[in-house]
Amino acid sequence: MMDSLDWLAKHQLELVLHREHDWVFTFDGQAQLLVSCLWRLLEAGRIRFASQDDGQWFGLPASIDAAAELNSRIGHRAIELVMLRDQTLDLELQFDTGHVLQVIPDSSGYEAWEVLKADMFFSALGGGDLAYFGSPMAND
Repeated sequence: MMDSLDWLAKHQLELVLHREHDWVFTFDGQAQLLVSCLWRLLEAGRIRFASQDDGQWFGLPASIDAAAELNSRIGHRAIELVMLRDQTLDLELQFDTGHVLQVIPDSSGYEAWEVLKADMFFSALGGGDLAYFGSPMAND
């Protein structure tokens, strides 16, 4: 069974969309990351903004559009390193810009995120188990 997401390295982020209950990160090569939990973007090692900041004003002239911010900072940039923490399934994508996207499961019962590509499907299950469905593929 393939339980690693290392194949995501070298893929470029094409678009981020915020739907009603989740976030969709679309990568080249028809790969997608669907996030239903907390995520945050690190810039120079500090939290730049997080999913919960979307729509907040924080005294700014306009509310934060987190999808637009992500698209401008890491859109069309390549992932250099993928890290997946055992047991908690915290997912970290390090981009060639130096930005780091951290996806942090925040429920012991609900699926936190899913990664899809071709005939592969990975799901971060509640409680920290990783489900995998599909057939192994050659590195691309």
